[in-house]
Amino acid sequence: MKKILSAVLEAGLLLCCLSIALGQTPQKPLENVFTLELQFGDKDVPDEYLLAQPRSLAVNNAGDIYVFDEFKIKVFDKNGKPKAIFGGRGQGPGEFNESPRNFFISPTGWLTVSESQSYSIFSPANKLIDKIRYLSIPAYNSIKNDYKINLGNIAFNAKIFALNEKEIIITQSTVAPENFNEKDEYYDYLFYTNVDKLSVLAKYRKEEIFTYKIQGGFGSEIAEMLGRLWYAIISSSKIFYTHTFHDVAFSNTNAQLTFHILSPAGNTASYFAVTYQLEAIPDSVIQKYNPSYREKLRKESAERMKQRYPQLDISYKLSDEEKDMYNRIENALKQRKYKPMFTALQSDGAYIFLINDTAEKGSIKYIVTVINSESGKEVSRFITFEYIYGTIKNGYLYKLTTPKDGYPVVQKYRIDPRVYGK
Repeated sequence: MKKILSAVLEAGLLLCCLSIALGQTPQKPLENVFTLELQFGDKDVPDEYLLAQPRSLAVNNAGDIYVFDEFKIKVFDKNGKPKAIFGGRGQGPGEFNESPRNFFISPTGWLTVSESQSYSIFSPANKLIDKIRYLSIPAYNSIKNDYKINLGNIAFNAKIFALNEKEIIITQSTVAPENFNEKDEYYDYLFYTNVDKLSVLAKYRKEEIFTYKIQGGFGSEIAEMLGRLWYAIISSSKIFYTHTFHDVAFSNTNAQLTFHILSPAGNTASYFAVTYQLEAIPDSVIQKYNPSYREKLRKESAERMKQRYPQLDISYKLSDEEKDMYNRIENALKQRKYKPMFTALQSDGAYIFLINDTAEKGSIKYIVTVINSESGKEVSRFITFEYIYGTIKNGYLYKLTTPKDGYPVVQKYRIDPRVYGK
C-alpha cells in the first residue's frame, strides 16, 4: 500500500476507489482465438502503396491502418484500401530521417512519430502540428535539472505519446549517468506535460538492469525475469500501469499484483489488485547468469570466430567487474524466487492483455489473461503458441510480416469476442 500511496501523492492526485479481484475460479482457457480476415500490401494496390520495408504500424478508432514505410506514412482503410500518403525522407517539418523509436496513435486520433532527436505530432486529419526537438522545450530541461537525467540520455531513451496538441506523456529511464558508479540506482518515470507544465505520474527504481565498469564507460545486462514497469494509454484521459517487481505482495502460495489507473488532467486515481499463482524462476534461467556459464558461452563463441578468422586474438575471459555483475544477477534471481505475473502487455482500450510464456514439451506456450481495467476483473484467458506481437485495436490483431518467399504485408486477424467476455 505504501508504494501505491507514494506514486499517487507524488503525482498530486486524489485516490478515489479500490477494486480487488481475488481468487476467481479459472475457466478452461480459450484456444484458436485469432482468425485471419485480411492480408494486403504486396499486390492489388498502386505502386506507391506497395510495402517495401515497413517498420511500424498503428491503427486509429475508425480502423484506418497507418504503416511507416520508406520514410513515408502509408494509410489504408479498414478494408486495406489505399487512403493517403504523407511524409518523406529528410530533416524538415513532416519529414523523417530514421525509423521511428515510437509510432503511436492516441485514443483521440493524434499520431506521434518519435525519432532519436525529435518527435512529430499529426492531427487526426493527418496534418502536421509540429516537429519538436527534445532539447528545445522547457519540460526536458526540467527533466534534466530536477530528475538528474542527462540530456543525451533523454534523446536516446525517451518515448513520447501525444494525447492531443498540448498534453504529452513521456516515458524515461535513467540508464546512462554522466558520472558512472556501480552503486548508482536507476529509475523509470512516467511524466505528464500540459504545454510546459511537467508532473511525475509514476517513479520506480529499476530492478532489472545491472551495470559494470569497462574502459571508457560502462556495460550493462538486463534480467527482465525480475520484473519491470508496464503501461498503456487506455483512453483519452486514462493511463494504466504496474511494476511487476515493486507492486507485488507475496503470500505462501499466491501473489497479488496491483494495477494503477490515472487520469492526470482530472487529478483522479484508482487501483485494483489481481491474485495469481506463484511460479518459480526456472533453474535454467538462473544458470544463464552464472559467471562460469557465461565464460563457457564466450569461449565457444571465440572458438567459432577463430575458425573463421584465425588471425584474430579473441579473449573469452570475463573481467572481474563482469563476474561481479553476473554474481549479483544470479543472487538477485535466487532471492526473488518467483517469475513475474506476465512478461509482456498489450491493450485494446480498457482491455488489458497480460502475456505469460511457459515451456511445454520443448516449445513455448503463451498464456494470455485478459482483464477489464474498468471493473478490475478477469474476463477471459486463452492459449497461443505464437507470440502476440503487433497492434491490438477494436477487437482485431494487426501484424507486419513477410511470408516465406514473399513481400511484406499487413495481416488483420479477428479476435474471438469471447476474449472480451462477450
